[in-house]
Amino acid sequence: MWKTYNLSPDLRLMIRKAEKMLGSEVNLSRKNDAPRQGILIDDYSYASGRNVIVFPSSILGMLKDYVIAENLQRLIFNGLASKAGKFRVLSFDVASASKAMEQIYYDTLKDENTRNMELWRKKKLLFYLYALFIETLAEIPWTLLSNFLIMKRVAVMRNAQVYFLIKESMRDMHELVTVKDYIPQRYFVMHNAMYYARDNVLAYLLEEHKLNPVINIPELQRFKNLDLKEMMTFRWSRSPWYHTKIVGDAMSNALKAEITLDPMKIAEPQDYLEVYETGVRITERWMGMMAMDKWYLWETPEHRQKAFASQDKIEAAARRELFAE
Repeated sequence: MWKTYNLSPDLRLMIRKAEKMLGSEVNLSRKNDAPRQGILIDDYSYASGRNVIVFPSSILGMLKDYVIAENLQRLIFNGLASKAGKFRVLSFDVASASKAMEQIYYDTLKDENTRNMELWRKKKLLFYLYALFIETLAEIPWTLLSNFLIMKRVAVMRNAQVYFLIKESMRDMHELVTVKDYIPQRYFVMHNAMYYARDNVLAYLLEEHKLNPVINIPELQRFKNLDLKEMMTFRWSRSPWYHTKIVGDAMSNALKAEITLDPMKIAEPQDYLEVYETGVRITERWMGMMAMDKWYLWETPEHRQKAFASQDKIEAAARRELFAE
């Protein structure tokens, strides 16, 4: 149920349209311990029997409506792709995990930060990074597209949305700062570059200058007025933030080539399917750019649930294959 909540007219209309397209009810739930961005528990991903959007009690007003709306967009993507028989998610198995962990291990041996790390620490790092990237790749393309649609189509939420995105960008791009000296720099750079690309493209598409990471992120502000020659000096070329900008700019350009949608014309189920397929192409483009195209599998949600339920066994099997344990 959602009618008992104090929602804006725009959000109520969005929910009614979603329920009509999906042929099922959208349920809302307020929880004290819900994460800032909310949680989507949908029948298409989890076979839960109903579609629930959980949002935190700590947010109110239009900020609350925006968080619900962002999850609602992703619910529509999942539901309509599922109805069309096209819904697939990133998953993994022993073979794909083995390929990825082998490459990560080689990268730990090449990097100054990790080459002298104890072997047991290297082994623990392998699956941690592998799981981190599947979570990030499974999230960013869809949040990017849902935010693109919301900002262009629901003007009343724009201020709350920009405020939320700026705060989240700061948190996202500093998630690995405390461990950046304990992982290969390549992975710190690629992880942050995905968030950089998301925010850079949103700033470009939505004409919101404040969202640009070079404006918003303190470590990147130093590159705002430097030309390429200055940035290539020894001082900057060793900075992971400099490399984040370089890789992030390349990822941004790839996104701009993929996102050709007119958000004001997204109305019918077939239009939302096109948005879903755009998200798949973005994911594949990024995995190719990061040399991760063999790391993960496009599979059914059931396959992913089984993989995560068995991840300890999959990690152990991959480590045995890599280290002959």
